Amino acid sequence: MRHRAFGFDPSLGDEFRRRLLEAREVLLRSVAATDEEIADLEAAPGPGDQPDHAAAVSTALLASRLAGQDKRELDEVVAALRRLQSGTFGACESCHNPITLARLRAVPAARYCLHCQASQEVVP
Repeated sequence: MRHRAFGFDPSLGDEFRRRLLEAREVLLRSVAATDEEIADLEAAPGPGDQPDHAAAVSTALLASRLAGQDKRELDEVVAALRRLQSGTFGACESCHNPITLARLRAVPAARYCLHCQASQEVVP
């Protein structure tokens, strides 16, 4: 497999593929479990009183937000696997410079180098 990313050592491809596949598996299990929990919580209210139902709805909303975050992370992992396959893994999607190995090891699904990530996080 050819890697076009500047500075990305192709011999590290197997390490990152393994790490991304492991992350994908964990997130898939988490999303599936959360979706089941949400369905259980949103089921018809049981014999409990109105405050119990309100607490269940609140808990379902929280679980839904958490599932959304897991789903976004899963999308990022899948996108990183695609970049690894296409040979663009390790290159910043903004400036096209290499993403440091330390950053990739900390955040294997990273799309941006630290500089570009920081500039995207600046709130006007």
